[in-house]
Amino acid sequence: MYSSDKVSIAVAIVCGLALPYGAMAQSYGYPAAQQAAPAYPQQPAYGGASYYYGAQQQPAQQQPAPSRPYGQQPMYQQPAQQAPPIQQAPGAMQQPARAVSAGSLGATGFDINFPSESGDDVDVLRLQVFLDYNGFSPGEIDGKWGYNTERGLFVYQKMNDMPPTGQLDSKMISRLDAFQDGYLLEYTLKSEDVSDKVGSIPRTYPEQSKLKWLPYESRAEAMAEKFHLSQGLLKKLNPNVDLERVTAGQKLLVLNVLDGIDTKRGDVDVVRISKYNKWIMAYDSAGNLMFYFPCTLGSEKDPLPVGKTYAITTAIKNPPFMYKPENMWDDELGREYLIPPGPNSPVGNMWIGTTRKSVGIHGTPNPENISKNNSHGCIRLANWDAKLLASRVKAGVKLEFVQ
Repeated sequence: MYSSDKVSIAVAIVCGLALPYGAMAQSYGYPAAQQAAPAYPQQPAYGGASYYYGAQQQPAQQQPAPSRPYGQQPMYQQPAQQAPPIQQAPGAMQQPARAVSAGSLGATGFDINFPSESGDDVDVLRLQVFLDYNGFSPGEIDGKWGYNTERGLFVYQKMNDMPPTGQLDSKMISRLDAFQDGYLLEYTLKSEDVSDKVGSIPRTYPEQSKLKWLPYESRAEAMAEKFHLSQGLLKKLNPNVDLERVTAGQKLLVLNVLDGIDTKRGDVDVVRISKYNKWIMAYDSAGNLMFYFPCTLGSEKDPLPVGKTYAITTAIKNPPFMYKPENMWDDELGREYLIPPGPNSPVGNMWIGTTRKSVGIHGTPNPENISKNNSHGCIRLANWDAKLLASRVKAGVKLEFVQ
């Protein structure tokens, strides 16, 4: 049963590759066919995960059940020493400026509208930001429990000497409570945040091929991608802001995901892609896990070459996309189309080339669908995850496909 009680929040202000068209990124898979998610083991919310880790399946470990079923009243308790909320309008959420404690979600004078619907959960939002900040991507952050969040938590636990259950249990809650860097940020918009043109784009390749650029379709989409969250969550954090009319110097409440632990890590030496788990793990030369990303892979018609090893060849920002009928088993167009670059390109705004012909790792215009559908053979990431991975790889980095 969903509780509509609002939780007061306070914020810590913290601070195929060489193509005839030159550096054309040749890829498959957009628009993606809407297919049911693979039949992974179904788990109860907050409940025991079971995944392949490397080539061996990691059995779920028995843990005490969390203190509540997912979807009931929020687990988050406001610290006792927190100052009481100031006077506020009905439905608003405010806290006195700088009333912040370690691990708290909080706002300094912001009215927000979260949680506001069934599924919204403060602890889940804290967990998603924490995972992203620490290099274990939950995909698009929306404040709701889901498959990508559970998997990110499982891998984080595995890598940090915690029982790998995929459960948001009391041990993990304690770790979230102790997080010192803050979950939300007051961000001042810069001129570059509001200068790019936005506008609707056609949905068919023939029409898209007539354009020079596939832009963001709204300011909300652009800002949501910058801070790794859904447009819905961005609007809940800023309910009194017209996101389509923002100007430089205006302040927004956003997620603390841009200056996380990724800024403290070096170069990737091995990229390992798991067919069963639909995830990418990136390791350094000493074998230490650096980053984890959920991903979308090809269907049975475009199977992953499990057991084979390739290499990274290049990374291209804002690549164009060549649609080739022979690469699409479900082709209905019958001819090639050169699709222009842009964040809403079929391959997003980043392409990582590989020595496997016509296959690369790339972004997507639809981050909400990562791991939930299939590509035509390439490996698809959220744009921000593709950009992060591209910034840490170079030609010659090993690319391994595992079960």
